[in-house]
Amino acid sequence: MIQKIRNSLIMQLICIVFAVLVVLAVTLFTSYLYVRETTLNYTETLSDSLLRQADNALSLYEENLRYNAEALCQFMVMKELGVDEDGPESTSRKKMSEDELQQKKEVQEAQISSYYSQIVLKNREIVSAILFDSDMKTIVSLGKPVDLPEKQLYLRQEEDLNADNYFPESNDFFYAFYYPIYSGTGGGSQKQLGMCVFILEHWRIDGTLHNILNDNMAAMLLSDSNKLNLAFHTFGNITPGVTMSDLRQDSDYIYREGNWQNGIRIALAVSVSGNTSESAGVQKLIVVAAVLSSLLLTIIIFFSYYQMAKPIHELDRFIAESIGHPENRLKMNRTDEIGTVAASLDHMLDENQLMIKEIKNSKIRLYETELAQQKMEILAYRNQINPHFLYNTLSCMRDMALIKDENDIAEMAMALSDIFRYAVKGSNIVTVRDEVSYIDKFARIIEYRFMGKIMIETNAADEVLDKPMIRFFLQPLVENSVFHGLEGKMEDGYVDVRIESVDDRLELVVKDNGCGMDEETLENLREKFTNPRESTGIGISNIVQRLRLFYGDDYRMSVESEIDKGTIIRISVPDHIREP
Repeated sequence: MIQKIRNSLIMQLICIVFAVLVVLAVTLFTSYLYVRETTLNYTETLSDSLLRQADNALSLYEENLRYNAEALCQFMVMKELGVDEDGPESTSRKKMSEDELQQKKEVQEAQISSYYSQIVLKNREIVSAILFDSDMKTIVSLGKPVDLPEKQLYLRQEEDLNADNYFPESNDFFYAFYYPIYSGTGGGSQKQLGMCVFILEHWRIDGTLHNILNDNMAAMLLSDSNKLNLAFHTFGNITPGVTMSDLRQDSDYIYREGNWQNGIRIALAVSVSGNTSESAGVQKLIVVAAVLSSLLLTIIIFFSYYQMAKPIHELDRFIAESIGHPENRLKMNRTDEIGTVAASLDHMLDENQLMIKEIKNSKIRLYETELAQQKMEILAYRNQINPHFLYNTLSCMRDMALIKDENDIAEMAMALSDIFRYAVKGSNIVTVRDEVSYIDKFARIIEYRFMGKIMIETNAADEVLDKPMIRFFLQPLVENSVFHGLEGKMEDGYVDVRIESVDDRLELVVKDNGCGMDEETLENLREKFTNPRESTGIGISNIVQRLRLFYGDDYRMSVESEIDKGTIIRISVPDHIREP
């Protein structure tokens, strides 16, 4: 096994990487334990703090209810309502008539209703208020009508807060705050006159607790002895559908509970993993892990250099030197992967030497073949007709026509001679001036042939006359307009050729007033613009192929045509070109 590792760089690298992974795993596990303990302590403190904040908030809310109850149930109000049966005021009321007592009671009820309206304006969760005397007889009922459940219908001696289904038509629970009303200032003279009850919607208390726990991953349950679950809220990424009982049994949660007024209980479950905070200990462990990782990586770097990079550098230097000395061989005495590569390189050089010899022989045979082909082409050129014989013949015809005063024939012969001279030019690139001159001579021949019925007019802007363009580029378009668009037309026809410069491009337009094309013929012609077919002629396909040869994809070509109105072909190419 040891020998196998020594003979393989891959095995050696795997062993080092495995050691790195072991060290990192141990370090991370230690860090995890430390973070877990720190987070657990933090979460316990957080749970106690949140529960304390909830208790304080609810106590403040209870104090606010007490203040409102005192404002509504002042001693004098209760006394004037006839709650207190002793004292001179009771005697004076006995002397009043029943109508006067009823009138006075209505005024006092209106006063209490006014107090109640002010209280509800500031405390919108209060939906009802009831004033009882010491015999639990209703004195005043304000707000939403409500009948206390039988189990709640008794006189409280102390403040009380509980929850119940006070409105049977609603499935929601409501809170009730019971505030006893006493006369006197305390001691033996203090006497209970009655009781005030506030019926409260639950959203105010739930919202208060929600604001306290909103920034933490926790759950809150509000319950009492009468109804187990009054409200249950989750905050953060707690699984939907989970109950407080589930969270209490979960080891990742710290559970705390407290008591508040008549058995109403607040229970909290705070997540340990969801409320993690950074600590200095974690940073130290990370630094230690980083140092250890750096040391191990340094070892890997040195190992990789001496066992892989340096030998590979020797291979590279040998390859560079082998260009000038192909007979040299590496011959490394190693049994690992680099030794295998060196042996393969030596074998490749041997095969390369044989291939070079075969290539040299192939080049010699190819050169002899090309030389024979050139000899055959020279022989073919010699067998071609000498164009000068054609020029001389046309010149002779012109002279004879002039002698016989046939000026038209002489001009046609001269134009045809110039056309042939232009046709045998060696270059494929000419100036716009040359191409326009050629079209003018072609136009003279067409005018004579059709006896003035067809006219060809060329217009080229001065700034484009010296611009380069493809030779014989316009003549096929003009010829198509004459023989396909105008020859079969009864009326006179014309072909208008225009060349202009637009944004460093040549805009070429060939327009005629010929027979035009139907939609099918027009679509076939446009198809040739994008997919030219092989052709030995000089039609549209030939023009498109020449455009692609000289301009690549940097050209635009379009055609418009209407029956009996004519055809317009537009071509746009760069104003610079070089022969490929």
